[in-house]
Amino acid sequence: MEKGKGSFIKANDGFKIFLRTWENVRDPKGIVQIFHGMAEHSGRYDDFANFLNSKKYIVYANDHRGHGLSLIENNVLGYVGKDGFNNIVMDEKIISDFIKEKYKDLPLYIFAHSFGSFIGQEYIIRYSKDIDGMILSGSAKQTGIELKAGRMLASVQYKYLDNKLPAKLLDKLSFSTYNSKVADKKTKFDWLTSDAKEVDKYINDSLSGYISPIDFYYNMFKGFKELYKRDRLAQIRKTLPILILSGDKDPVGKYGKSITKLYNLYYNLNIEKLTLKLYPNGRHELLNEINKIEVYNYVYNWIKTA
Repeated sequence: MEKGKGSFIKANDGFKIFLRTWENVRDPKGIVQIFHGMAEHSGRYDDFANFLNSKKYIVYANDHRGHGLSLIENNVLGYVGKDGFNNIVMDEKIISDFIKEKYKDLPLYIFAHSFGSFIGQEYIIRYSKDIDGMILSGSAKQTGIELKAGRMLASVQYKYLDNKLPAKLLDKLSFSTYNSKVADKKTKFDWLTSDAKEVDKYINDSLSGYISPIDFYYNMFKGFKELYKRDRLAQIRKTLPILILSGDKDPVGKYGKSITKLYNLYYNLNIEKLTLKLYPNGRHELLNEINKIEVYNYVYNWIKTA
């Protein structure tokens, strides 16, 4: 079954970005643009997109360069290329501008998940005046000694190794503990969601769950370094509605700790409409959790009143 209508849109550097649209909506109330996570793709958001369509919201979701059907170079999944983090941010802005040109009078909200949420954190530093709300899902404030160590290792590997190679050591250091608090784990991806069927879908998806290359980690850590500079954060529009959405069993958010730090960061910037929603027992992918309809409805109701 086709998941959304597929097309390609050109990036600033001429690269073709795969874009899905779910537009089967009469009298739409707004648009939701989705930024997906690492080692996945836009097709995984089909169920959520169809739900939003039923609530009269059009949905756009692209595959980041190097992901899904937006493959780069020698078809190495996860390879984002030189300055990849910034290029992905600019890709998303091109898509936002395309949407706003097509639907001039409709509000635009962004749902940004996991790696996509860090793209989202950068996006609102640059472009908060151009959107009507940002939802950061499965996110965190990415600071600390582990990040510095990861950035250093990625830089060394990027310099001395073939950067298209799978970053096995970085992957192990980043994700080896993510399953540690999961009882009765059956796969290495059980930290994603407590819904075993959704975990199996992820594992059986040839465009998901791979070990990202050195190039991806290098560019991601490089992007993280710029996210929390005070002068840059001051550029975020104070009236931008921001929803931070996480599960208290999500290791990316350090089980509520670093997601709360992210909330406090924006709170101290005097963001006027800031909400933190922490789901008890929720893991990393709230849109694929066993209570996903509850999450869908919460997001919809937040957008309605943003």
